[in-house]
Amino acid sequence: MEHLQCDLKCLSRDILADIMARLDGSTLASAACTCSDLRGIARNQRLWKQLCNSTWPSTALDEAQHLISSSTDGFRRFYADSYPLISNDHKDANNYFPIQPTLISPSNFALFIDVYYREKCITSSVLDGIPMETDFGQDDDTTTGLMSWVLNCPFKVVPSDINDEDIEDGDDGHDFVSLVGKADDRCNELKEGIRLSWVLLDKKRGKAGNLSSWKPLSVKKIWASNGDYIIHFGCIIPVQESLQLPHNLAKCLIVARCNIEEKRGYLRWKEVSMHIEDTSGAYVNGGKSLIILNQALYCSRSNNRHAVEKGYIQFEGRKQEIIRKKKLEETLADWLCISFEVVILLILGYRILPI
Repeated sequence: MEHLQCDLKCLSRDILADIMARLDGSTLASAACTCSDLRGIARNQRLWKQLCNSTWPSTALDEAQHLISSSTDGFRRFYADSYPLISNDHKDANNYFPIQPTLISPSNFALFIDVYYREKCITSSVLDGIPMETDFGQDDDTTTGLMSWVLNCPFKVVPSDINDEDIEDGDDGHDFVSLVGKADDRCNELKEGIRLSWVLLDKKRGKAGNLSSWKPLSVKKIWASNGDYIIHFGCIIPVQESLQLPHNLAKCLIVARCNIEEKRGYLRWKEVSMHIEDTSGAYVNGGKSLIILNQALYCSRSNNRHAVEKGYIQFEGRKQEIIRKKKLEETLADWLCISFEVVILLILGYRILPI
């Protein structure tokens, strides 16, 4: 350590800053722990801003600047919160839920969305506030009523400015057209090539979290369509018992629908949306979804993407178990109804027949 400090003193602060500007986030954080000189350089927000801009190009957009840089430690904290993925850790969710549900508003949050293909960002978007579709130019009473109605309806976020995006093939050296007639090859290509980041930021508290799994959790072709594919991203969030969700778990599901056209040679993004589901597969309403999204910001994080995928598989297993039980109950109810009808017919027949 003494030799390291001696060597560092031989370098000017500008040279050290230039070296550290070339590091990734985890290496920069590790270097800051070695000595006071590097720690001081690592506190420079310009380094973290550069890292955020290269990792999430949405943070470089003009509309994003005031959202992150409002606090003195904004970009460093944003990177630390958003780079690791949300982990399905079975801790007691009630122990680290910091604010009252009544204080959570859609306007408290901002969304930073980036879509990549083969490590190249192909589209980015920033949403200042979660759109709840309530601003219809009505009076206060009507607006309050609409907000109440929306909070009790199934929750879904659809960023309109990244839908119907056309991505020309050949810009990055990869051509979808080469995968002729093989849906499995197309699915594998999308699963290996497409990445998505969906960062949620609490503007008031500066807390952030990446709701995406980064890599696709599943890719499926819609056979009834002409080249449409559904790609799923997301995370599993442990929730409070007071929300009364099965297994105290919720799935934040990000659904991307795209189309690959062979003749014209481009990938078109038809829709990207996000909603919350419970283990029965039911959509969670707007009010509970806001609570769950806030909860996600305080969940455990992990850089182990396999562990995140394992949590998703476990959630889907519970979901299938609930579906099987529901079908079994419906089957038993149908048999009971049929048996009851047969008994009634036998009784009526017995009474009608002459003795």
